[in-house]
Amino acid sequence: MAGVGLRLYTDENIDPELARVLSRRGYDAESCHEASRANRGIADEVQLAYAAWHGRAILTFNYLDFLHLGAAWKRRGRQHAGIIISHELADIGELLRRVQRHLDTYPPDVQHNTLLWLDPSLTR
Repeated sequence: MAGVGLRLYTDENIDPELARVLSRRGYDAESCHEASRANRGIADEVQLAYAAWHGRAILTFNYLDFLHLGAAWKRRGRQHAGIIISHELADIGELLRRVQRHLDTYPPDVQHNTLLWLDPSLTR
């Protein structure tokens, strides 16, 4: 398995090809499209709950909603495997490099219950 063990779930605003490529490279990645949870109007909180239930950090471009959601979960003592947020990146290659580097850098115990920005300096 590639990376340091962080399992990833991408929400519906992330190109599902990202999870497919990561999986082919040995990372544990699932898109909401693969989980049949895309284009169904599923609320962000329910997507986060799904990711948490499956022990996956969620990756999203929807940073405003997830900033608030992460804070709300923290106040209520709810546990999740992590929230990774990023400004929207149309270039799938650039997104892949950043996400892959994140998965190679942050182990599950560091990401657990933590909201982290996808660092643009973490490119190869």
